[in-house]
Amino acid sequence: MKDKILIVEDDINTLNGLAEILEDENFEVVKARNAREAAAEFRNNHFNVVLLDYLLPDKDGMELSREFLEEQPEIRIIMLTAFGTVKNAVNAMKLGIYDYLTKPINLDELLIIIRRAIQEQKLIIENIDLKSKILETYRFENIIGVSGKMQEVFKKIVKVANSDATILLRGESGTGKELIARAIHYQSPRKNGPLIEINCASIPETLLESELFGHEKGAFTGAYKMKKGKFELANNGTLFLDEISEIPISLQAKLLRVLQERRFTRVGGVDNIEVNVRLIAATNADLEKIMAEGLFREDLYYRLNVISIFVPPLRERREDIGPLTDYFIQKYAQKNNRNIKGISQEAREILMNHDWPGNVRELENAIESAVVMAEGEYIQPEDLPAYLQMTTQKPSPFQALLQNQNNMSYKEKLEAFEREIIRQALLESNGNKTQAAKKLGFTPRTLRNKVKKYNL
Repeated sequence: MKDKILIVEDDINTLNGLAEILEDENFEVVKARNAREAAAEFRNNHFNVVLLDYLLPDKDGMELSREFLEEQPEIRIIMLTAFGTVKNAVNAMKLGIYDYLTKPINLDELLIIIRRAIQEQKLIIENIDLKSKILETYRFENIIGVSGKMQEVFKKIVKVANSDATILLRGESGTGKELIARAIHYQSPRKNGPLIEINCASIPETLLESELFGHEKGAFTGAYKMKKGKFELANNGTLFLDEISEIPISLQAKLLRVLQERRFTRVGGVDNIEVNVRLIAATNADLEKIMAEGLFREDLYYRLNVISIFVPPLRERREDIGPLTDYFIQKYAQKNNRNIKGISQEAREILMNHDWPGNVRELENAIESAVVMAEGEYIQPEDLPAYLQMTTQKPSPFQALLQNQNNMSYKEKLEAFEREIIRQALLESNGNKTQAAKKLGFTPRTLRNKVKKYNL
């Protein structure tokens, strides 16, 4: 499809000459001799560029440019005039006109400017389309959850999205806290600002301060140049701190300060940097317990916990397993170019009866694997991961716990389930704790503590 140019010029020789040259350069050209004709063509067509004479018989070219830019801000207007002055050029640029050329026109220069203008326009339109797709993707209505508990979560999202209040998302690993954080950002007044995400557990303690607040050149060995931190990058937008419980106590005071005063200093710096950032934090840990142990500041806890949203585990909202399964089948069938229409009733029952300790993330991984392994149009039990198939052959370790340990308290049963889940993850990972931690949604440090606790 050819790029389209509107030429508005009252001199017939100039108009036809420019049109002929541009058509030879493989552009589609529409001609207009006055503002009235130009406005009619502009309303009925989509143009990439407008070449516009400054002096028209029925309207000033600047006035017509203003009208065009109000209708289509992405349009690229190149003003042509025989009376070039610095004042006119400045006024044109202030108005939003792309470029300003004086007659006689240098044709090589004009072609370079036209092609550059079209390229920049296409990039802007692509960015607008991408942002629209992102906004649509992270509409909270697109987060799958038909259960009553998830509907309550959605109601809270609607209420808090338009505020600037700090939000603490709580719930087990794999429940979708990061998806909810993105939905809150993209449904908020900050949606056109940046969304910066950081997993506090994935950054070594020695580097976390620099990641959050940046550093000056020479602040420490290896700091060869100044670096902006996540707070600075998130200015006028949202910062999502996942696994907030992993922030060391030594860094919590600085985090509290930036939340209260909206300013901080880079590592090795002396200047205060002011920022306007909305913070969303998330954790799967028992913050109250950590706080009681002296590992989390009480004042920071209350500053983070302005609005708390609990995301329930999948086993407490089994109504969502079916819709999530169907969504993931469609997603990964399309991604892997597989003709998978659905899932058999027997396979669906296996999914419905599983407790999903890894929550939505575990279900998604299981469905992705099944889509790849399936030989027919419908996922069968034998297409599911092996640990799920075992439930059809013999009672699972979790069923055995329920059947044989009825005298245990709920707390003891919960710990027994957790021990069994961790044991299975370690078995499947051949004892590799890093891989097991990833399967479980734990940090390596959390898994080490659990292994020590249960003597695994």
